[in-house]
Amino acid sequence: MKQRNAEILLIIVIASRSISYLLSKIGLNGIPPLELLAIRFALTTLILLLLFHRRLPLLTRQLWKAAGLLGTFLFACMACELISLTTIPSSTAAFLENTSAVWVLILMAVVSHHWPGKQVLTATSLLLIGIACLTLQGAVFHLAPGEIICLTGSVFYAIWICLTARLARQYDPLLLGILQMGFLAVYSTVGMVLFESPAVPADTTTWGAILALVFICSVFGFTFQPVAQKYTSAEKAGLFTALNPLIAAVLGVIFLSETFTPVQLAGAICILLGIIIVQLPEKYRCKTHSCQNG
Repeated sequence: MKQRNAEILLIIVIASRSISYLLSKIGLNGIPPLELLAIRFALTTLILLLLFHRRLPLLTRQLWKAAGLLGTFLFACMACELISLTTIPSSTAAFLENTSAVWVLILMAVVSHHWPGKQVLTATSLLLIGIACLTLQGAVFHLAPGEIICLTGSVFYAIWICLTARLARQYDPLLLGILQMGFLAVYSTVGMVLFESPAVPADTTTWGAILALVFICSVFGFTFQPVAQKYTSAEKAGLFTALNPLIAAVLGVIFLSETFTPVQLAGAICILLGIIIVQLPEKYRCKTHSCQNG
């Protein structure tokens, strides 16, 4: 897969998960957070195994370990997100979780011992401003326990993005994505049994939210992100997550008859400018180095 196609796939994957905050908020009205995760990822794993069972003979011990590592950090991220959503608005959660773009840059700078260039830092600043304009909508922001939990989840998400970029190049990315869903199902089920009082959802609204999370956000979204990240950098994957609140806002305009406020419109412009700017360094490197890497 060419890098450009991989980045298009990554953007589509991010777009598919842009409704996850709203769907999770709906689902939490009917069941507790760990049960929601357990049902979601158990169904996801079952569906993926039915679809791709012929690839199972390719599993190795090393791939199991890699998927377990990814599943651990993604579960930590998802658990923090859903627990925080029980106490904070989904808009605040959307802002805090998408600060992962900054954490990815910091983590990669520490690992590579190389700080990002001015263009990447400028793009990151624009993306953060844009996310804040789109999500906070004038709300008074303070670091209460719910916000701290969600911010911790964004750090786990950033670690997951960085690990995915590395491990997807070493192993079959599709199997990696499938197996990590299985680990998420196991972790969520254990947590549900230990810390919650599970009950079968009784209303169609909760089940509708769960099924949408399964098919749109998990079967496609989380499973295929490793496939896309095999051919692009962790920094770009982190920065592309800024499209999440923008796409969610656009979907609200299209399907919920919402309107962009001037502040939100400014935020959308900042995000689009940031995404454009982050593409520029690579294009310039291609011109100066004769595109040696294609």
